[in-house]
Amino acid sequence: MIDVQAGLNTVHINIGTHAMLINKLVTILAVPFVSSDSGKGMKWPMIENGLPFPSDYIEFINEYGSGRIADFIVIFNPFSKNEDVNFFEQYKFILEDLNYLIKSDKDYYNYQLYPKDNGLIPLGVTDNGDYLFWVVNSKDNSELWTVAIIAARSPEVEYFDGGLTYFLEGLLKNKIKCKSFPDDFPPPVVKFESI
Repeated sequence: MIDVQAGLNTVHINIGTHAMLINKLVTILAVPFVSSDSGKGMKWPMIENGLPFPSDYIEFINEYGSGRIADFIVIFNPFSKNEDVNFFEQYKFILEDLNYLIKSDKDYYNYQLYPKDNGLIPLGVTDNGDYLFWVVNSKDNSELWTVAIIAARSPEVEYFDGGLTYFLEGLLKNKIKCKSFPDDFPPPVVKFESI
């Protein structure tokens, strides 16, 4: 439970189990002194009608804003003015791109994209062009979403347990390995650079 101060009123928000993991993430990935495009104090949009962002993602954007993780990963941000980082611009672009690939060779590219059941919604990108996704395994509860990665132009999807902050924490602690990531990732010094 988080208390959000809004004028003289206090609003209680149940942030779910994913968001509790932001506390672990901040111990290994320092929060910037000034975050770029933070969602703090902003009205959070829906991804689509009735489809909210997961609470751990909201907490991540509220704390970190827009930036590069370990000089390699960028998480899309709905508040960014930069179209290369803006969640809604990239959501539209990436799904159009992947739908084009699927239409060009259905046997090779057989991704399940949102709004299909267990469909993918893009949430980030690496410097190598790998896409990070939410796996929408529940259209009623975004707190249940997990993470997946598609390497650049690969037909394969690599699935991971847990939400975004669980995935990032495991990745940065070297407990989770992604097939498409460089062997030397994460680097010895992990930092977040605002962009």
